[in-house]
Amino acid sequence: MVAESPQSAIPADTIAAVSTAAGSSARGIVRLSGPQAFDIVGSLLAEPQPRLDAPRPYSACPASLRLRPGGPRVPATLYLMPAPRSYTRDHVAEIHTLGSPPLLAMVLDALVEHGARLAEPGEFTRRAFLAGRIDLAQAEAVLAIIQARSASEQRAATRALTGHHSRHIHELAEALVGLRAQVEASIDFAEHGLDLFRQADLLEALADALATVGDELTNADSGSLPPEGIRVALCGLPNAGKSSLFNALLARDRSIVTDVPGTTRDAVAEPLTLDGIPFRLYDTAGLAHPPSATGEPDALPGPWFLPHDDGRDDEADAIDIEAAARARGLIGGTHIALVVVDASQPLGEAERELWAEIDAPHKILVLNKGDLAARVDDSAVAELAAGASVFHTSAATGKGVGELATALVNIVRAGQVDASPADLVWNARHRHALRRAREALERARTAAEDELGAEFVAVDLRDAHAALGTITGEVVAEDILDVIFAEFCIGK
Repeated sequence: MVAESPQSAIPADTIAAVSTAAGSSARGIVRLSGPQAFDIVGSLLAEPQPRLDAPRPYSACPASLRLRPGGPRVPATLYLMPAPRSYTRDHVAEIHTLGSPPLLAMVLDALVEHGARLAEPGEFTRRAFLAGRIDLAQAEAVLAIIQARSASEQRAATRALTGHHSRHIHELAEALVGLRAQVEASIDFAEHGLDLFRQADLLEALADALATVGDELTNADSGSLPPEGIRVALCGLPNAGKSSLFNALLARDRSIVTDVPGTTRDAVAEPLTLDGIPFRLYDTAGLAHPPSATGEPDALPGPWFLPHDDGRDDEADAIDIEAAARARGLIGGTHIALVVVDASQPLGEAERELWAEIDAPHKILVLNKGDLAARVDDSAVAELAAGASVFHTSAATGKGVGELATALVNIVRAGQVDASPADLVWNARHRHALRRAREALERARTAAEDELGAEFVAVDLRDAHAALGTITGEVVAEDILDVIFAEFCIGK
């Protein structure tokens, strides 16, 4: 089922739910929405006052509730929001009382006994969407606000809730409607020999629409990321070529590169933009297991810096160990770990332990130093990185560096980076819709350039408009709504 006019599907019953978080609190809130909301609350009043038949908009009044005949009075404050000036554009009532979970459950049971229905997850916001109070992108922003884990996430979600980002989509959709009308009119008048639309004007309008969608996609891909960019750490054993690869990705010499293992101590961080996506690239200290007092690798878990066996004093070793500890902490907070291995040496136990110890949401094995004779065994590589991506690179010649950069972009564009929903300006669903709109507009431009006829352009414009409509909810499948609102908690 596809609803092009969701407002026609507004339910007629009255729903109720506890809208405060689970657990005890100083105040709890039970919310109702529906045509009988005021009558149901009124049936619980211990005395006829206050009158709820014609409340003023956004009025509040003290009251006493009696949840069962002969039961004790429950003190409460009623907040009344008559239709249509409410969140759901229907009557909304809130009962604010003591935040005791058993008491709130008793209030909810009493409301259900008097005609209300228990609300489904996200049903209040779903009704606000169906009533046209907010569009679908704003409804998803409500969930983002609920799930916000930081002030920056809260601000981003609040901007989305105000419709700041939806307005761009509405403006583009309106432009496409006007363009569609002109193209379709030209079809009707073509048989009369009237040319209503010059090809140059059509191509210019399509170019403008494509530029707008492209800008939104750029904002979508960057807006879903942390402000400093996706964190990518290059990690590996000493002398694996991490710093050289770091410089190759940046296309400039930033890290110091020498033949002496362990040149990098403190992590070097640099911003890197790839295809419009911001990354934060880190070059970290070389990692290995620390030696024991006998000089053999110790059994301590986790990667550490491999000290040089060159007779240095304890102070130098302490610096190495501190560098490794910092590197390990940094790697643990990255989105993507590039585990760099020297391909000119056979894979050993140190590389296997390192790969097992690196814990990141995305892990890529990079076989570096491809300009030297390879000594890694393909079967050993396949066993080590089972299921993970493997890239062959040479920081010296640039071989494979571009492919590695493209892989980083693809991980982000595929929506595989683990970001909080509240951190998104446009979420993965929106980005998919924007890409569909861009593809349809590109087909329309090709059809116009090849002079295939206005009919082909009109079909592609309709597809682009429909794709944008899935963002705001003008065109949306019922099962998509079920998936979106199922993520909400009850009472929102």
